[in-house]
Amino acid sequence: MKDNKKKSRLVPGEYLVAAIFAAVIVFGVWMAMRADAGKRKSVEGTYSCEYPINGSQDKSITVYYKFDAKEGTFEELWGERTLLTGSYTVEGDTLTLVTDGKEDTGAKSETITFLIQDRLLLDRQYLYEGSLPPDDTFDAECTMKDFAGQEYIVRFAKDGSYTYTIKALSADGDDKVMKGTYEREGDLIHRTNADGGPMTDFYVYDGRLAGIFYTKE
Repeated sequence: MKDNKKKSRLVPGEYLVAAIFAAVIVFGVWMAMRADAGKRKSVEGTYSCEYPINGSQDKSITVYYKFDAKEGTFEELWGERTLLTGSYTVEGDTLTLVTDGKEDTGAKSETITFLIQDRLLLDRQYLYEGSLPPDDTFDAECTMKDFAGQEYIVRFAKDGSYTYTIKALSADGDDKVMKGTYEREGDLIHRTNADGGPMTDFYVYDGRLAGIFYTKE
């Protein structure tokens, strides 16, 4: 008895059409992945960093960054006072803020960039030069210069002590030097002044020292 069921068979032209169709699908998926690459990390909510005032345990000020993912806007607050507003974009691990210019104060629009690291935002401007070993204590020197030309030098010693120097901006000025101890906990470096006053933590990012970072609340 003959099998009357027709076997599905593609003629050469149909093979070509099928191959093109498959290639279009693969290309479309690849393009979608590329387009989504810059959106894999989102920023939403509030991030904060507390700064002790003059090393005091009782006085401090908290700086906040509040992000609205729907509107693509942000707000920077020092305590309850809003200092900056603007828009932001996320590309891979980089967060870029563009501030609003203010005609009443003459402030111009500027760009601020952060590195996104888990629940932290690391200010790229305060990412020091120099490398840190993975040890709990170590000998190392890290330097950084901010947008105003102010230079900062951090020297770590293997005995658990450190020196933090803010270089004078002018030749006739005096450097400001602070000394204390440090303790490493994973990627965090906790600091204490020689007089026992607290200091903000450092963060170690890819073997480099991050001087300022904000934590998601």
